[in-house]
Amino acid sequence: MLTYRWNSRVLILVTFSQKRIKDKLNLATPEGNFFALFPNELSPIVIARALSRTRYVYISADSMIKGKIEDLVRIDLGSYAVGASEDCSSRLGDYISMDVLNAVQRTAPRGLLHHTETFDKDTCLLDFDVLLVEPRNIKRNLIDSVAFWTKAVNLANQRDSVMLAMTLAFYDDYLKLPTNWKRADANTDILYYDGPKNVCAEDGLQHQEKGSGEIWQHYLGPKSDSVLST
Repeated sequence: MLTYRWNSRVLILVTFSQKRIKDKLNLATPEGNFFALFPNELSPIVIARALSRTRYVYISADSMIKGKIEDLVRIDLGSYAVGASEDCSSRLGDYISMDVLNAVQRTAPRGLLHHTETFDKDTCLLDFDVLLVEPRNIKRNLIDSVAFWTKAVNLANQRDSVMLAMTLAFYDDYLKLPTNWKRADANTDILYYDGPKNVCAEDGLQHQEKGSGEIWQHYLGPKSDSVLST
């Protein structure tokens, strides 16, 4: 995965492998075991906790960037740990009853949850395709909070469970990024990569998946033909 780190007014591209994150976290710990189940979803938090001391931008690998990362990094987060877009195609109430959610909240261990007010069923879910992260503001028990909510909501799809859990863990505690950093259409500063890609299958091997569109070809560099032909 790629992150962009801002250091002394210089933007540095840094690559973090899943192995490096796992080694740093130590899979023998409860946090490590939880991360092993959801490495893609939890990587932004783990990088902040274990590998980075400076602000960085986390971007999903299947993205094409049109805008300037520098503009994103310069956004003032204030006391927030993350800046994120919202996914309003789904609402909190679409996944879970508010009565159940508030009952779970009342029974949570003291100090584990940071939001103490009643949840709103019309709350949009967080979109974690692009995150602006300030490691110094990450709460120490954030992963424990995400693990608690993941178990509490217990959706049929585990991926939906952990994404909903992260929305609950960050509830009212994040900065909403400008709409141009929401992957949506050709008018935004970040697009979905729609070209061919290698996908890891259940057998552990990589398989090439045919692309679904041609937008990616519009952003190829002048030397792309020689690269793609090798």
